[in-house]
Amino acid sequence: MESTGPILTAATAFGLIRVFQGDDWVLPVFIAAAVSHLLALAVRRIGWGMPISAVVTGVGLIFTVTWTRYWDTAFWGLPVGDTWTVLPDDLEQAWANFGELSPPVEPVNGFIVSAMAGIWLLAFLNDWTAMRMRALFEPMVLPIVAFGFMGLVGDGQHRILTIGLFTAALLLFATIHRVSARTAGAAWLGGEGRASSGRRALLGGSAAIAAVALAGAIAAGPALGSSEDPLVDLTEAVERGRRSSGRVVISPLVDIRGRLVNQSDTLMFQVRAEERSYWRLTSLDQFDGQVWTSRAEYAARPTQLPSLFRSGSSVQESVQQFNIERLGAVWLPAAFEPRSLVSTTDDTGNGDISYEPSSSTLIVGRSLASSNGLSYTVTSALPRFDPEVLRSIPLDAVGTTPVDSYTSLPSDFSPRARDLAAQLTAGARSGYERALALQGFFRNGGFVYDANVAPGHSGNRIEEFLANRRGYCEQFAGTFAAMARSVGLPARVAVGFTVGEADPDDPNLYLVYGRHAHAWPEVFLAGVGWVAFEPTPGRGAPGAQNYTGLAEDQAVSGSGLEALGAEPLTGPAGPLEPPTDFESLFPPDSPEFGDTQPEAGDDGGMTWRTWIAILAPPLAGLLILLIPWLKRFQNQRRFLKITGNRGKIRLLWTETVESLALINMTPRPDETYTEFASRAINQVPLHSPDLRQLGELAAAATFAPSEPTDHNQWLARTWSLSVRSEVNFRVSRWQKLAAAFNPQPLVSSRRRRPQGPSWKIGP
Repeated sequence: MESTGPILTAATAFGLIRVFQGDDWVLPVFIAAAVSHLLALAVRRIGWGMPISAVVTGVGLIFTVTWTRYWDTAFWGLPVGDTWTVLPDDLEQAWANFGELSPPVEPVNGFIVSAMAGIWLLAFLNDWTAMRMRALFEPMVLPIVAFGFMGLVGDGQHRILTIGLFTAALLLFATIHRVSARTAGAAWLGGEGRASSGRRALLGGSAAIAAVALAGAIAAGPALGSSEDPLVDLTEAVERGRRSSGRVVISPLVDIRGRLVNQSDTLMFQVRAEERSYWRLTSLDQFDGQVWTSRAEYAARPTQLPSLFRSGSSVQESVQQFNIERLGAVWLPAAFEPRSLVSTTDDTGNGDISYEPSSSTLIVGRSLASSNGLSYTVTSALPRFDPEVLRSIPLDAVGTTPVDSYTSLPSDFSPRARDLAAQLTAGARSGYERALALQGFFRNGGFVYDANVAPGHSGNRIEEFLANRRGYCEQFAGTFAAMARSVGLPARVAVGFTVGEADPDDPNLYLVYGRHAHAWPEVFLAGVGWVAFEPTPGRGAPGAQNYTGLAEDQAVSGSGLEALGAEPLTGPAGPLEPPTDFESLFPPDSPEFGDTQPEAGDDGGMTWRTWIAILAPPLAGLLILLIPWLKRFQNQRRFLKITGNRGKIRLLWTETVESLALINMTPRPDETYTEFASRAINQVPLHSPDLRQLGELAAAATFAPSEPTDHNQWLARTWSLSVRSEVNFRVSRWQKLAAAFNPQPLVSSRRRRPQGPSWKIGP
């Protein structure tokens, strides 16, 4: 019987195939399910109670998550400060994106950890209710709820397979559990050999039933509804909703660190081009104080678009041929700014690729889960900016493109970061000089590139980054863009890849790996459009040295991800004169970055409201499931506290009377024990005379001068169990559940007043 719980948990976890893209989630989720069941089995076999079991399984979950998802943040396998910094950020990002994403979603860390925790809790509660409480219905409740939830949020892919497997596992669990419970103490004619044969026959029959259910689900699924002739056709409504709301996707900054560290040597895509460039995926224009996201609607649009460049720039045409390998994203890389695209993948036309003009983003259509396997040719217009023209654009110049939304910041944005940006750009006479001053601060201010810091760019993280001066491109680009907005520069964060490594046999073919993932800021200057800058040490965009003063550079190997020191700003653009003394920007009595105390309720990560929203539902469900065990523990504790047989017999009588209340039989104040027993036997009627005998024994225990013997106590327990079994047989399943999960006895037992002197419990 112990094998049916893991089977049911695995079938439930398999339903996540309708929620996630790819298979990166499979191993950690199934590891969580297996370890949870093994820990519960071990603790139960040792003989530890539920409180210790709950603590052990909680610790096991923490270590399993750490070892499978955050090993690079652990110290000798132990979760440390970095782990507790990264984990809340991942969960908060998952929580923020949960209501906005359309499945199947990319299995980022926050979603995988949430799925692992949910499956872990499901496995633990299944083992507890099935193996400790020996219940049948309760172990199936949470799997049914969880599977139904996956069906609501998941897409229609694999629907028949998941429903069939889950139904088969559910029937198998129910049948084996019922058979084991009923045959455990049954007497089989012919001895143990016949009993084993009988059990094998019953279990074989249950397996056959489960197989029939699975086959029936698979066979009946197409008949119940298909895309051509569904039972309920919601296509028009869904498409109308998609047209109105566009396509909402998760921020690519969520997994940029994973590409840099975990997928460093994974080939993302190949590109053939004569002009080297950053291969841009998309841009993020909305900063809520926690994360940069995009407000763009990724709906179908024509791929041809007019130029956004004006008189301040020249344009060079570039043709690129992309072959996507393991990118696993919905965005398509291209040199900024794409003008036209032709797909060369078999059975994939241009209609499967959309364009979002506000963010200059190419994105796969809704018919494709990701860009993996696509081949396409894109023609781009590469900007070639003249620094003198950029410098001549006045601060108050107004462009034809509305950019007001690109200067918005949260009201609680770090005032110290805002003051620092104002100090750095105080001598600038144009928007270009302001952006150049911010770039010079990051490139010349002692900052170090380090991919091992925790991800994120919220307000607190910005202050930590400015204080520690260590981070990778996410922190540099996000902080630059936020500080640029604070001084009135329209800014956004672009995400993509650096050039990659040239093929030794083909210098125009570039192999782009995970370590080339990158983010950089873009600033809008009136008359010329979006201009890319590079605040990240050790990085430099091709074709931008003319106005940034930075030579082309990128990570070329694993060692390129190690810490890189600050480097001087060289080239025609030059630093602002005179050089800025960053340490003297603030008065001596001003606290350093990172020394400020967080606001009340701000723990630097997830707020207390978020924790309550995440933890309250599972804790409430766990508390409800604990009610039967707590009541049983209370009864056992109350029985053990009574030292004499007299009090224990009267306690058994009281518990028997409480069970009779389920069939509406309660004693009257003027009745004796035997009178109530006789009335219950006649009115119910009860077929067993044990209640009358128990009543006589309880009366003797109450009024007889001598102490009852141990044999009297054994008789009272036997008769009490007999009566309660008959009552249990008469009530419905819902009455049993209502009684089992009724918390009133837990809170009222100490205040409960006896109905008369003869019903008092005690020694």
